Amino acid sequence: MNRIFLTLSALVLLCGISAGSMAQTQKQWTPKLGRAPVAGDEYTNPKDGSKLVYIPGGEFTMGNDSGDDDEKAAHKQKVQGFWMSKYEVTNDQYSKFMLAADYPDPAFMDDPELNKPKQPVIGVKFGHAQAYCSWAGLRMPSEAEWEYAASGGKQFAYPTADGKITHDLANYLGKGGRDIWEDTTAPVGSFPANPFGVYDLAGNAWEWTSSLYRSYPYVPSDGRENISTRGHRVMRGGSYHFGDRTIRTSHRHHFAMHLRLDFVGIRLAASTADLK
Repeated sequence: MNRIFLTLSALVLLCGISAGSMAQTQKQWTPKLGRAPVAGDEYTNPKDGSKLVYIPGGEFTMGNDSGDDDEKAAHKQKVQGFWMSKYEVTNDQYSKFMLAADYPDPAFMDDPELNKPKQPVIGVKFGHAQAYCSWAGLRMPSEAEWEYAASGGKQFAYPTADGKITHDLANYLGKGGRDIWEDTTAPVGSFPANPFGVYDLAGNAWEWTSSLYRSYPYVPSDGRENISTRGHRVMRGGSYHFGDRTIRTSHRHHFAMHLRLDFVGIRLAASTADLK
C-alpha cells in the first residue's frame, strides 16, 4: 500500500500537478466529456478565455412587489440551465476583440482611472456588446437568467455572497471596508462570489441583458428577446457610480441601445448546446 501511494505521489509530482490544481481540473467541463453539466462545473471559452460557471435550472420569484413599479408584479419564473461568466468582460479581453475584429474603442478606454487591464470594460453600447458576444461565440444573459443567477438560488435581496449589501461585499457609491475604489471600477473578482460562483453581480459595472424593457410578467416568447428589435434594453446590477438601492437583485434599469455611458459593461452567457 505504501509503495502504491509513493508511486502515485511521485507521478503527481512528475506531472507538476498539485492537489489544488487536480480539484480545479475535475471541475472543468467540455462537451467531449459526454455528460450534461452540473452545478459546480466550469467552462473556459476558447475564443476569449472567459470562464463560465454552470447555473442549474429552476424556478424563482422574479420581481418584487415592495420594489419599484416596474418590478411588479412578482411572479414565478422558470429558467433552464445555462452558463454565465464568472467575471465581467475586462478591458484586456475587449482590447483583444478590438484588434481581432477591427472594432473602435469604447468610451473611456483612454481614462487611466478606468482602463486598467483587469477592470471591467465600460462605455460599451448595446450593439458593441452584442458584437463582442458574437465574436466570442457567446451571448448576453436574458433579464430572467440574470436575476435568477443573481438571487443565488436563495432568493437573495442583493446579488452578493450572503444576500446583504455592504462595502465589504461590493463596489458601489462611496467606499469603506474592502471597497477602496472611490467613483471608479474595481478589478473584477475583488469581492466574494455569490453562491453560484459568480463575481461582481452587485455593483462595479451595470451589465447589459438581451431583454427589451417591457412590463412584467416576463414572457420570453412575447418579442422582448428579439435581438434585432430597437428599443430600450434592460441593464442589471448597479455600478460604482450608483447607490445601494439600484444594486438590489430585482432592480431594473434601462437605456437606449446607442448610449455609451461610463458605467455600462458586459456579462456573458451561453446555452450548453452552443458550446464547443
